Amino acid sequence: MSNESEKLLIVNNLATTFSTAGGPLPAVSGVSFEMLRNETIGIVGESGSGKTVLSRTIMGLQPRTNVVVTGSVLLNGNEMVGASEDFKRGLWGTEVAMVFQDPMTSLNPVMRIGKQIDESLRVRLGMSKVDAKARAIELLELVGIPSPAHRYSAYPGQLSGGMRQRVVIAIALACSPKLLMADEPTTGLDVTIQAQILNLLDELKERLHMSVVLVTHDLGVVATRTSRIIVMYAGRIVEIGDTRDVFHHHRMPYTRALLESSPKVSNASHTRLTTIPGRPPNLLKLSDGCSFAPRCSYATDRCHNERPELQPADEPAHSFACWNPLPTTRGASA
Repeated sequence: MSNESEKLLIVNNLATTFSTAGGPLPAVSGVSFEMLRNETIGIVGESGSGKTVLSRTIMGLQPRTNVVVTGSVLLNGNEMVGASEDFKRGLWGTEVAMVFQDPMTSLNPVMRIGKQIDESLRVRLGMSKVDAKARAIELLELVGIPSPAHRYSAYPGQLSGGMRQRVVIAIALACSPKLLMADEPTTGLDVTIQAQILNLLDELKERLHMSVVLVTHDLGVVATRTSRIIVMYAGRIVEIGDTRDVFHHHRMPYTRALLESSPKVSNASHTRLTTIPGRPPNLLKLSDGCSFAPRCSYATDRCHNERPELQPADEPAHSFACWNPLPTTRGASA
């Protein structure tokens, strides 16, 4: 990738393992990638693939007990793995912030939304009550809340789902973070509101010169809004590359399965969605082979017995983990 000064995030061999009654549960295993300043990347995969745990581990939001984190996360030169709570708290909001997928659980239902924005401004930036209120109203206007001065005094339950998500984005942006983690930011919203929220994130990224990580199970969300895509399965990266390359020249069968299970405008009305056979693996009982092998029609004995590591595809920035990759379509007509 580019020189070190352009890298905002460097994740190296990151692993997050939870201690459970059934034994160690490796939610994230050996994840490595880099992210440039002012870049947008997508992290995609089914539920349980490790997307959310990865994003929380990068932020340092994992539980304080019954979890072991190894590897390295360099965020703007700051090591997050092994850092104290006070050190990480000093970076939350200013260096990195998160938009959580369910605003009703991340917003305090008995606290006015303006006060919830004020809180971070006063605690993190030391603003006075008057200045914090003025800035909170500016942020509400920035994220497209109508009549922001009036909405400042509203409770979360008085707002629509789309407006609540905008409030969560306003809180995340309050201290001008360099990296915004958006964990399923459009879950539970109708298609029109989804598009509005995603367009808003695009606009804010350009205006505020942020980097953005979009965490989602919906490939449609990342198709036109990211420069690179990370595909995760069973806590590991199974394919990574430029967005266009991953969409049009993917090599990992799981990536194709995700694409084929997405709805398409070209399909006739009432066309049934294609489903991925089988179920995601039990992370407590992972085999030595490829975790996707039991669900993969291309699997061989080697797939069941030996885990593949990431290997380069035709493009230098494109890698995949598969013993029997799909044939490349590069050079063929689309």
